[in-house]
Amino acid sequence: MVRLALIACLVLATGACVSGERSSFGPEARMGAMPMGLTAPERDPYRFYLDDPDQVGVFEARLREGIPIGPDGHLDLVALSGGGSNGAFGAGVLAGWTASGERPDMEVVTGVSTGALAAPFVFLGPDWDDELAEAYTGGAASNLLQPQGLGAFFGSGLYKGDPLRELVERYIDEAVVEAVAAEAAKGRLLLVATTDLDAQRGVVWDLGAIAQRGGPEALALFRNVLIASASVPGAFPPVLIPSEGGGQQFEEMHVDGGVATPFLALPETFWSFHDETGALNGGRIHVIVNGRTGPAFKVTEDSFGRVLERSLDTLMLTSLVNTLAGNRAFAERNGIAFRYATLPDDAAGDPLDFSVESMRKIYEVGRAGATDGSIWR
Repeated sequence: MVRLALIACLVLATGACVSGERSSFGPEARMGAMPMGLTAPERDPYRFYLDDPDQVGVFEARLREGIPIGPDGHLDLVALSGGGSNGAFGAGVLAGWTASGERPDMEVVTGVSTGALAAPFVFLGPDWDDELAEAYTGGAASNLLQPQGLGAFFGSGLYKGDPLRELVERYIDEAVVEAVAAEAAKGRLLLVATTDLDAQRGVVWDLGAIAQRGGPEALALFRNVLIASASVPGAFPPVLIPSEGGGQQFEEMHVDGGVATPFLALPETFWSFHDETGALNGGRIHVIVNGRTGPAFKVTEDSFGRVLERSLDTLMLTSLVNTLAGNRAFAERNGIAFRYATLPDDAAGDPLDFSVESMRKIYEVGRAGATDGSIWR
């Protein structure tokens, strides 16, 4: 994923010279916008901005008061990070977690980037582990990186967007969305993050609410959000979501949620929050990091591309570590258990290697580590 971001920057640096035309609209229209066909009369129930304290406050209240707790007696939030093909690691962790007999009821499931693609299956529970494993290890993802060729200079991505869309449409059909709607009706939450490039803000989408809306518009938006969350800017084309607001119709531009946050456990506006009611006490946060969290020494070649690559790699690693620390501090302050699983530093895992062989190896690392519990930190 980091290397994909590097490629994106290189495209910008070399000057992709032609871009697509977009309609003009102001911030007022965008702030009150709703996805086409899903307009609500009072407020937007389908999403909120990560940095909006009022909207995040509604999310916080729902965590404390509106989510029924499962038979295990704990409020469990499971967050899936980005990581490209290393998403196979997370799929393996879920399978091993099920096999261990320790997999909890998951009241809240969140996903970013490749974690967003896995999130609906994780949300639907152990009965969908086989579908999740097939999506990552069955070979369907092996052709994701199809170069645009010269078309990269006339668009907004080095790679074609069709393979990613075809992958999502293959696995996310009406049956999956209906199953998500049924679980959301019980009060559980399925949240996925994208980045709104026009507003320069992270957006959290409530896919359960979208699924409950039903109909072809809901299915299309459900898929678009997943595709957008996994669309690394510059590598894959952004996703344009038809919307309306302020009497205008226009298209919002959304890209990889990892631009705004490496994973979605608790928004940054939450980190200093202290729940004096104790309602969150006894909750548990589980983060599955589809990558490594430790620094890796490497002599960097003194060239534009390598220096940029190494700098972006360091930037994203720092963001990941800081986000882990912020969520952990919040958890400790509010009596919430916190743990995370991460790809071992000595495990071979290239986020750009979508070959079946590589993804199966990474899947097995996660499965074995979760089965015996050693993968958790």
